[in-house]
Amino acid sequence: MQGAVADAKAQGVSAGFSNPTSFFVGKGVCGDPEQIHGIVKTLTKSDDPVRDWPIIRNYGLSAQSFHPKIGGARLYANSLQRTMSDMGL
Repeated sequence: MQGAVADAKAQGVSAGFSNPTSFFVGKGVCGDPEQIHGIVKTLTKSDDPVRDWPIIRNYGLSAQSFHPKIGGARLYANSLQRTMSDMGL
């Protein structure tokens, strides 16, 4: 994604790339507190493990696995806000 932004800028497009890595230090899947789900086996109505995880479909994993929790979504938003602020937006 960062490369795509660099290419766009080279073409004169006003674009920005937000790297959230620093916001997640110590808060990933094994963090404390973790802000990314680890393996989630409690399925919701919309989960379809065969479609969502075709290679490991027999394990019955939820699509929530390895996706941000509410706090993780906030960390992504913080990263975006910082990038927009740095761009003067």
